Amino acid sequence: MPRRLLLGPLLLLLAATAVAENESRLQQFEFDIPRTTRVMALHELSRQADLLVAYLSSDDAEEVGLVGPVKGLLTVDQVLSVILRSSSLTSRWIEDSMVSVEPRPRSDVSTGLPGDAVARTLPHSTDVDPLRLEPEEVLVLGWPLRDLTLSVPPVVVMERDDLDAIAAPTLADALKYISQSAYSRPEGYRTSGAQYAEMRGLGPDTALVLINGRRALPSANSLSSSAFDLNTIPVTAVERIEFLLDSAAAAYGSDAIGGVINIVLRDKVAEPTLELRYGEAEGGAEQERVTFSAGVNKDRYHGAVVFDYFNIGGLLGDERALWRDQDFRRYGGRDHRSLVSSPGNVSSVTGNLPGLSSNVAGVPLDGSDFTATAGQPNLESLLRFSSIVPEATRRTITAMGTARLADRISATGELLYVNRESTYYFSPPVLAGMPVSASNPYNPFGTTVLVNRLLTEYPSQSQSVDSDLLRWAVALRGDWGRWNWELSALRSDEQATTGLDHAVDLVAAMRALSNPDPAQALNPFSAGPIGNKDLLDSLLLPRDVDEFSSGGQQFAGFVQGPIWFLPAGPLTTVLGAEWRNESMRASNEAAGTFDHDRDVTSGFAQLRVPLISDQLHTAVPGLHELTLTAGSRWDNYSEFGHVLRSQLGLLWKPNRDFSVRVSGGSSFRPPSLYEMYLPKISAVSRVTDPVRHELATVLFTMGGNNELEPATARSLTAGVVFSPDSAYNWNVSADWWRIDMKNRVVSVPPQVMLANEVLFHDRIGRDPVTGVLRTIDSSRINVGGVKAAGVDFAVKADFLTDFGRFTPELQATWFDRFDSTDVPGQAPVARVDLASELGTILDWRAILSLKWKRGPVGGAVFARYTPSYDDAVAGVRTGRTVAAQTLFDLQGSLDLGMVYGRESWLEGLKFWVGAINVLDAKPSFADVGDAAGFDSSQSELKERTYYMRLEKKF
Repeated sequence: MPRRLLLGPLLLLLAATAVAENESRLQQFEFDIPRTTRVMALHELSRQADLLVAYLSSDDAEEVGLVGPVKGLLTVDQVLSVILRSSSLTSRWIEDSMVSVEPRPRSDVSTGLPGDAVARTLPHSTDVDPLRLEPEEVLVLGWPLRDLTLSVPPVVVMERDDLDAIAAPTLADALKYISQSAYSRPEGYRTSGAQYAEMRGLGPDTALVLINGRRALPSANSLSSSAFDLNTIPVTAVERIEFLLDSAAAAYGSDAIGGVINIVLRDKVAEPTLELRYGEAEGGAEQERVTFSAGVNKDRYHGAVVFDYFNIGGLLGDERALWRDQDFRRYGGRDHRSLVSSPGNVSSVTGNLPGLSSNVAGVPLDGSDFTATAGQPNLESLLRFSSIVPEATRRTITAMGTARLADRISATGELLYVNRESTYYFSPPVLAGMPVSASNPYNPFGTTVLVNRLLTEYPSQSQSVDSDLLRWAVALRGDWGRWNWELSALRSDEQATTGLDHAVDLVAAMRALSNPDPAQALNPFSAGPIGNKDLLDSLLLPRDVDEFSSGGQQFAGFVQGPIWFLPAGPLTTVLGAEWRNESMRASNEAAGTFDHDRDVTSGFAQLRVPLISDQLHTAVPGLHELTLTAGSRWDNYSEFGHVLRSQLGLLWKPNRDFSVRVSGGSSFRPPSLYEMYLPKISAVSRVTDPVRHELATVLFTMGGNNELEPATARSLTAGVVFSPDSAYNWNVSADWWRIDMKNRVVSVPPQVMLANEVLFHDRIGRDPVTGVLRTIDSSRINVGGVKAAGVDFAVKADFLTDFGRFTPELQATWFDRFDSTDVPGQAPVARVDLASELGTILDWRAILSLKWKRGPVGGAVFARYTPSYDDAVAGVRTGRTVAAQTLFDLQGSLDLGMVYGRESWLEGLKFWVGAINVLDAKPSFADVGDAAGFDSSQSELKERTYYMRLEKKF
């Protein structure tokens, strides 16, 4: 009996000692170790964890073997398991602040078990391997770290090496290599040149974009889209891009319906580096880039600054056959050439033109009368004047820095300054259907006629955008025991000015068309100049200038750490609060001015509960690890009051190599300030009335709607990851996902409203006696929603052979459904594999890549495949099938410094050459493109682009 009494306290003492040791081993550090050699990775581990690492190895190959990257809030054991994987080394703790890395004893190798299996049996090894291509356990979303280590949803990461291999000149181009990006619009799709993330096809305003883990506000040139323009940030300043493909982001915001995109800027540059890039497509679109980066790396502080100058030359439609000749009858389509031409055309108000057998006649080229051209109008392809690629120049400065103020406190800061200029060209001014009275001295018909004339006497019209963005953030970070904390402040201001040049005063032009004075009258009936220089100069309008701005500030803080130590590991939480103010301002001569802001106060909490882990040393089959996560976010909006949204997740590992993950959550996106407060403007136009079957002149009202309600969404993701221990570092993942979005904010086209008048009766006004159509209110409205579901699939490997290092990868996304409701009360439209003006959703997209490197030589090849789909106009199939297409990209690189040795002046010099769309595949003709002739959501007219790049480190 006394022995038993003594044995109890002894066991308790031993257990307490083990727990204390375990807690010491469980201390987490924020690691940022790039992919590097094993010996350098151990050096970084020692520095970043303030730990003494004794390294004993007799194998030079093991020292220079590539490992990593390792990024995130991790324990030393977790990092060591990554660094020592696939080696004959093991780790052993000497004391709390010292670890020995040494060869495994021969007795361990003699068991006959595979190398990594032996490592798992060692007393000081760990079963956690966060970089076995399972990014949800290693890679952190955002900088600084908040809650991703507590999250379950899948994460896709593009590292700096990936961006170099893709060789995308812009971030928008880089997103084309993510299969979850349902479609992308080319540079010239919008006159501003802006490009957005279109994750899952839910719209550019549904993806939450972060810069270094902090919210990016809508760009000043994109207020109407309420989206961040990806062309703001140079790809050369980016360290990595992280995609959280779920709405489970409690620490970042409840409005991430389409997921989160975090753009992490470079904060470390080992050596001053100069980079030059030049590229071009046939006929234009030249790319000229100069980037200089430098940094400082000391024990107590480090930082980096990147200067980037990027210039893109324009590419006009006249350089491509599809826009040079818009007579698409050669493809089985329609003739989209315009009657607005030079020389122009004359048509009658009613009946035939006097003395002619037709109601239309082209202006004769040879100066003869109109008899020969009756019924034979002149036609023009107006898109030949338009920009396929706008001219653009961007100057950027990014600066990042971190300083350790004390042993457990550090300060960080970031600065982003961007100046951009963009110019989009389109046709010269036009006179479309303008009346010319008999008083015009050049009118040969003696009565009022209508003329269509392209005023080629003027240069092409152009819209330019000039913007300046200044964004800065500071943060104070530290440790308090096992807890991490941060306080941060962010300020962002962007001003944009748009200008329209070479526009004509149509009222003055109408007067000049009826002026009886030959010196003051326009002559649209001749193939020569339509007027003298003084008259033409008098018709030009001064430059039309509009101003837009987007700004805001944010103050945030959080604490993160263990609140209890369970047998399976620490129960970890993140608690935080945030206040932010967002503002938008627009000044437009026609639409007036609006200036509004919004305050948002938020609190969030996330909990990670380890239910089962290998630390329990249980032998229960199929229960290697089981972890539950839960999070909630409370937001209080100044216009809408408060809302509470929650997320849940479960991670189950039947064994070390296989994971099952399930997560779900709800999202809440309030209407943007632009959508709510844009002043309403009215304009007179003509529209076909389907009730009275007549052409009606109506008063259109457009603008914001301050009675809009928020859009909401629910999401669910379930997937598996298989990552076996092998020399090939295989990783296979598949994730099924579903998103149900409701109450979208849209502007319903007038013709759609008229076709469903019963549903929009409060927005359509008719004369109470005659029933004649009088007014249509097309301001924004909450209508419909989207139900989407599909599967993301990925296979990746990374291995070394005698022929070099190979990294093959396959990404694919399959859409099971994408049902869109655009009219309340109507059945949803199934948009999968159906061409759409809103953006075509393909049943699947696939991207296959192979990267290779051996010594100084490297290469990469990408194949981007899109299947065939049904062509359609306004959702109605045309019977045409848009053909499948595969685009191939090819790149080669040479490190001249490695070729000629470190003593050579070529040390640090690397050269790349490659081509995007190397086989010069042309876009397929598609009716959905209307006058453009192709589907701009799945193709582009830029076609093949060659480039070369030179980098020199000093």
